[in-house]
This record gives sequence, C-alpha cells and structure tokens, in this order.
Amino acid sequence: MSLDFNFSLEELEAAEAATANPYLSHPARGLQLLARLIGHPAPEAVQEAQRAQLARLHALIHQDFIALTARGSYPGEAQALRHLLALEDALENLALFPDLASKRVVGVGGGFSAGKSRFLNTLLGVDLLPESLEPTTAIPSFITRGEANIVALNCFDHRIALDRDALQAITHAFNDHYRGSLGEGFGFAHILKLLMLHQPHLPWDGLAFLDTPGYSKADAESAAETDQNIALRQLTEADHVLWLLSAKNGSIRQDDLDFLRRLNHPQPIFFVVTQADLVGEARIDAILESARAAIEQAGIPCAGLMAWAAPLGSEHGERIAGDDVRVWLGQLDSRPKYTQHRRTCEQILDGYIRHNQDSLADSRKKLALLNTLLPLADQLPESERSTLQGLIREQRHSQGAFKEQVEQFIALKGEILKLVGDIVGEVAVDAPSSDEIFRQAIQHHDQQQYELAATHFLQAAMLGHASAQFNLGVYHANGVAVAQSDEQAVAWYRKAAEQEHASAQFNLAAHYDTGIGVAPDQYQSAKWYSRAARQGHKEAQFILGLGYANGQGVPHDEQQAIEWLQKAAAQDHLEAQFHLLQLSASKGNINSQYALAICHETGRGTAEDLAQSVHWYKEAAKAGHPDAQLNIGKHYLSGEVLTKNSAHAKSWLRKSAAQGNQRANALLQKLEEPSGPLWWLVNNQRK
Repeated sequence: MSLDFNFSLEELEAAEAATANPYLSHPARGLQLLARLIGHPAPEAVQEAQRAQLARLHALIHQDFIALTARGSYPGEAQALRHLLALEDALENLALFPDLASKRVVGVGGGFSAGKSRFLNTLLGVDLLPESLEPTTAIPSFITRGEANIVALNCFDHRIALDRDALQAITHAFNDHYRGSLGEGFGFAHILKLLMLHQPHLPWDGLAFLDTPGYSKADAESAAETDQNIALRQLTEADHVLWLLSAKNGSIRQDDLDFLRRLNHPQPIFFVVTQADLVGEARIDAILESARAAIEQAGIPCAGLMAWAAPLGSEHGERIAGDDVRVWLGQLDSRPKYTQHRRTCEQILDGYIRHNQDSLADSRKKLALLNTLLPLADQLPESERSTLQGLIREQRHSQGAFKEQVEQFIALKGEILKLVGDIVGEVAVDAPSSDEIFRQAIQHHDQQQYELAATHFLQAAMLGHASAQFNLGVYHANGVAVAQSDEQAVAWYRKAAEQEHASAQFNLAAHYDTGIGVAPDQYQSAKWYSRAARQGHKEAQFILGLGYANGQGVPHDEQQAIEWLQKAAAQDHLEAQFHLLQLSASKGNINSQYALAICHETGRGTAEDLAQSVHWYKEAAKAGHPDAQLNIGKHYLSGEVLTKNSAHAKSWLRKSAAQGNQRANALLQKLEEPSGPLWWLVNNQRK
C-alpha cells in the first residue's frame, strides 16, 4: 500500500490559498462575508434623487419601451434592447462610481481559459485579480487608478468595502468550499453586479480596465443570465475591447469569431495571444499569422495582434512577438473621454421613430392608390367592393396607429434624454456629433491633410457614421495615411453597407466579386450589388444587369437584365446603353444595329473596333437602313476594312439614295464625275 502525493502546482497553490484565506478556513468568517454582500442598501449608497432617476429610467426601458415595441415590428429590436440595457448598466455604474466618467473603459474579453486575470495582473503590475484554472464568477471587475480600495456593488446597489482576502475568496473555490451548505446553484454572480478595484500606481490614468467573465463557460441550465450574455452586455458598453486568445488553441477559435461578430463593436479590437510561454517561441509566429488571417477573413477590424508571456511565479509579463499593446493603450490614454450615452439613446429611439414614419408614409401611398379605385367601386361585385372598403379602413387604422407610435416614441425619447442628462450631470462631457467630426474630416481631406482626415474619419466611423466608415475603407484600400489593407477596407465597407450606404455596398460587392480582401463569393457579390442598385447606384445597376444576362450570381433572366440595364442607361451609363443596343441589335432591330455600329466605330461605351462596326453596318444595311447602306458604300470605297470594290460601293449607295438619302445621292454623283478618285472626300464624310 502506498500514498500518492503527485499533486499539480495549481492544486497545491489552491490548497495553500484555501488554508491561508480566513473566509475559506473559518466558516463563520465566510458566512459573515456572505451576510455583508447581501446586505440591504445603505442610504448613502446613492443620493435619494439619483436613486429615483435610476428607478424611473428602469421603468421607461423595461415597461414603456418594451410595451411600445410590442405593438409593432422593428428589424433591429433585439439589438436595440441590448444597447438600452447596456446604457442602463453604464449609468448605474456612473452614478455609483463617478470617476468612471473620465475614463476610457477597456473591456478585456475571451474564453474562460484565456487567462484574462493573469494577463491583467502582469500587464498592470498588480496582484489583485484571483487567478485560477477554473472559471471565476461572472462578476465584471473594473481596475483603475485611484486611492487603494476594493468595493463590491451588490444587486441592491449597496457598496461593500472588501479586503484582499475577501476578493480572493470570491471565486468558485468559495462555492466548492461551502458546496454542502450553499447548494449547487449558488454563485456570487447572483448577488454582486460588479467589483471596483482602485490602485494608485497603474501605468495609465485615463483608462479603466474591465475584466469580463469568460463567455464560453458552460452555464447551468437554470441560470437566469449566462456568462456569455453578461460578457456581451459589458463589452458592448466598453469604449474599447482587448480580446484574449490562448496560445494552446493554436489560433483563434470559431466560437470566438462568432461571439465577436455578434458583439459587432464599433471600434477595432486588439487581440492578445496569452500563455505564449507554454507553446514555445518557435510556434508563436505561425499562431499569430493564423490568427491574423482568420480575423481578417471574418471581417473584424483589428487594432493589433500580440503574443504575451507571463510564466507562473513572475510578477510581470512581456511581449514576445507582434504589436505592443502598451503602445496602443498609451494612445488611448492620451485621448479625451467623451460620453456617448445621450447619442446612443438618440440613435436607438430615432431608429424606431424613422421606422414608424416610413411605415406611415407607405400606408399613405397604399391608401392613395386604393382611393383611386373608389370611382370604380359601384362596378365591382359586392364581395370585391366590400374587400376594397375593408382595405381602405385597414390603411386608415394603420395610419392612426403609426402616427400615435411616432408621437409616443418622440415623447419617450425626450424623457429618457432628460433623465440621462440629469444622471450624468457635470461628471461627463457629451462627444461631438459624428456629423461634426465627419465634416472636419472632409475639410482636412480637401486640404490634402490626409493624416488628420484619417484620424477624424476613424473617430466618426467609430460613432457609426456610415459615410466616414466608407471613406475609411477607401483610405485602407489605397493606403492613404493608414496601413494599406484590403481586409480592413472590407471590414469598414461592410459596416457602412449594413447602414445602406450605396457606394459601400458597391465596393463590398466588388471585393466579393474579385476575392480581394475576402473569399470570393458570387452570391454575396450579387446580394450587395442588388442592394446598391436598388438605391440607384448606376454602376451596380449595370453589373447586376450583366449578372442577370449571364446568370452570374443570380439566375439567368433576360427581362431582369434589360430592366437593370435600362435603369443604368437612363443615368447616362454608356456601357449599359451599349449592352442594351447589343441585346436589341441581336434581335434584329435595325436602328439598334446601326447605333451599335456607331458605338464600335467611335468607342462609345466600348473599345473602338472597326471590324465590328462594319459588321453591324452591314446587318443594318441588309435590313434596309439608309444610313447604314451609305456607310457600307463608303467602306467599300475606302478599303480600310472591306476590300475595295467600286461596284459594291455604288450598289449600296444607290439603295440608300433610293430611300431619299441625299448624302448617298451626292456621293454617287461625285463618283461618276471624271475628276478621278475622291478618297479624301470619302474619308471625311464617314460617320
């Protein structure tokens, strides 16, 4: 019989921590900590007026807003609600921790095994966040510069001061230690909203780091809110995102990419490959290259990619490859912090207002059309007359409903904006509007100050300005004042395209068409060409017309091809006009054949091609077009394409003259004069 003492280092450290921590080693102390954490709110936690404001905001979002949205349909409803809930959380945090108003929040996200706490401890030079191979509790934790203290905020908005041991105890180790008395479903995420850690010696004064729960932890089936949803909400509200990847995975995982697509953060994300010391330097370059390719392929804007090593036992980590995250953080630290709370609220509610206004306008058009049928109502059968009257009543009712919803959303917007202004007060400064920043960018661009223009395009793009996103894509595509990157161009085009920016939709379609910066995809290409074409983009209309004509990306449909080419041609698109002539000429239309010959001869809408020009002149001439007959006669005289043949020339000229073509008649008379060859005349008369 023998005893097995083969414990891992992590198991030994966990056992040592449990023995040394009073909240784990003494049950009475542990229960006292629990009692403090679930205590009732203290009067001084939030001023009474501010508490009432937050309660009113909660009611407006969870009752009034949801009740209003339930009366209709809105394409972005789930995302809009998510943004409003994140706004509510941010304002509650701001009320309780006003110093956050002047800080740029850098959210640190990733899977539960990515080593977020270890990375933050070694990056910031602190030993605060509990590190464990097990997932920690789903409690968002802020770290920022300030007088040293640790504060927990419970679900009653009660702030509880903690010591270092209490912070270390708030992990799954606490749950494991007291599993028998607390039950399987217990977790501190049930009673705590967030942790705020102030440290006096952090490298960056203007930043607050937010350690979010690992999104990929398997949650209990009965969990009211998953770690993934908590992480999503917290990272949505963060000003910037640091995303951690474990080097042991060899690259970025597909579920990471799926989460980041769902997050759709407005600003480029900085990626850090952690635990680089566990795989060896020889593999790091390949891991970085693979991760970068996958990120670009997914169309996620990337602020940088770095490999970080922080061996156990070391207090500080180090960059061993890639971009330096500390440089990026230093740049963020130097920028002033503006609040986007009012602007976020405006954008969400303005979306609902515009949606209902558009629905009201559509209903009015339908009603106007139905009203034109009223004079015919007496001639309709009784059932159809009744149906018509029912449709008219339905549209009138819809108009009243849409108008009422517009008014109610405008009133709701006004009340929420006033509340947001009152809660924020003087602790935060509203950011300039994206329109203002975009106008500054255009001014810098027009003055050829491209670096300043790029900076302002980026700022406006991060605020969701579609035209700024498009222009930033153009800058990346051409390497103007930014790194040339087709992948970044595609990422910014996509953001603008999703906001119905027609030129961005066209450029995104072209990238899918050519496979530059993204995998080639004819279906996606046709989809974006179609969306741009419907907004009147004439080049997209032309290409979509060709797609229908050739069955490329869309089914072959000649009628659709003609319709889209006609739309482009109506906007003076020369190539569309040329292709329409081709379609018509191929069906025997002699006027189109003649016009097509002129296009080939002059290079209008196509390359100059005299042989093709003569071909179509001859087709039109055979069908009896007098000017085409004249030009065929000239070509037989010049011998430039057709072999010189005076007899053929006179034959075609006579046919043209017989139809009253005076120029053909005049040329025949000249040819019959005894003055010799008049090739100079022929060449100067060609049309």
